[in-house]
Amino acid sequence: MLLTMCGAMAEEGVFYGQNDHGVGGTIRVAVTMDGDTIKAIKTLEQKETRGLGTTAIMQLTKDIVSANSPDVDVVAGATLSSIAFTGAVRQAVEEATAFEPAANAELGENEYLGISNNGLGGRLMVKVTVADGKITAIDVLEAHESEEIGVAALNTQIPKLVESNGEKVDAITGATITCDALNEAVAAAMAASQE
Repeated sequence: MLLTMCGAMAEEGVFYGQNDHGVGGTIRVAVTMDGDTIKAIKTLEQKETRGLGTTAIMQLTKDIVSANSPDVDVVAGATLSSIAFTGAVRQAVEEATAFEPAANAELGENEYLGISNNGLGGRLMVKVTVADGKITAIDVLEAHESEEIGVAALNTQIPKLVESNGEKVDAITGATITCDALNEAVAAAMAASQE
């Protein structure tokens, strides 16, 4: 079970992904890959709202296979289920393709990378600029949060984190997962700045 949860390959061409932030909790998927091509997605576990979340998962399965990418539009009315499902699929696809999120991050002098894998949609990656031990900027390089709530929370929290110099700030009601992931990513970047 542990190998399955970590996205390890259990059989040739099948990779597993998991996201714990579905409306009903954990969503687990098995993604069949042929090289870089998504051939099939099987939902192994989900407790989403019947008729809404479950319908979104069926639609997203078709959309992702058709687009050969987990980066598809969310299903209206099932945003959280959509984000969690695509996050689980993204994890499996990235395992299959040996994707390194930090590989394309360009960092300049006094810029540090921070990553949290605990955002609503999985990975949240930030670049933190530090001068004389103080945060001067935080830029979001990657996020898979909801537009209405998660992205708005990031825009609100970033100035607070700059002002507090990376000290954890209280989460915004309704966006706790996103805020906690941002705090974690900034803390990781600050730790890197002190190495």
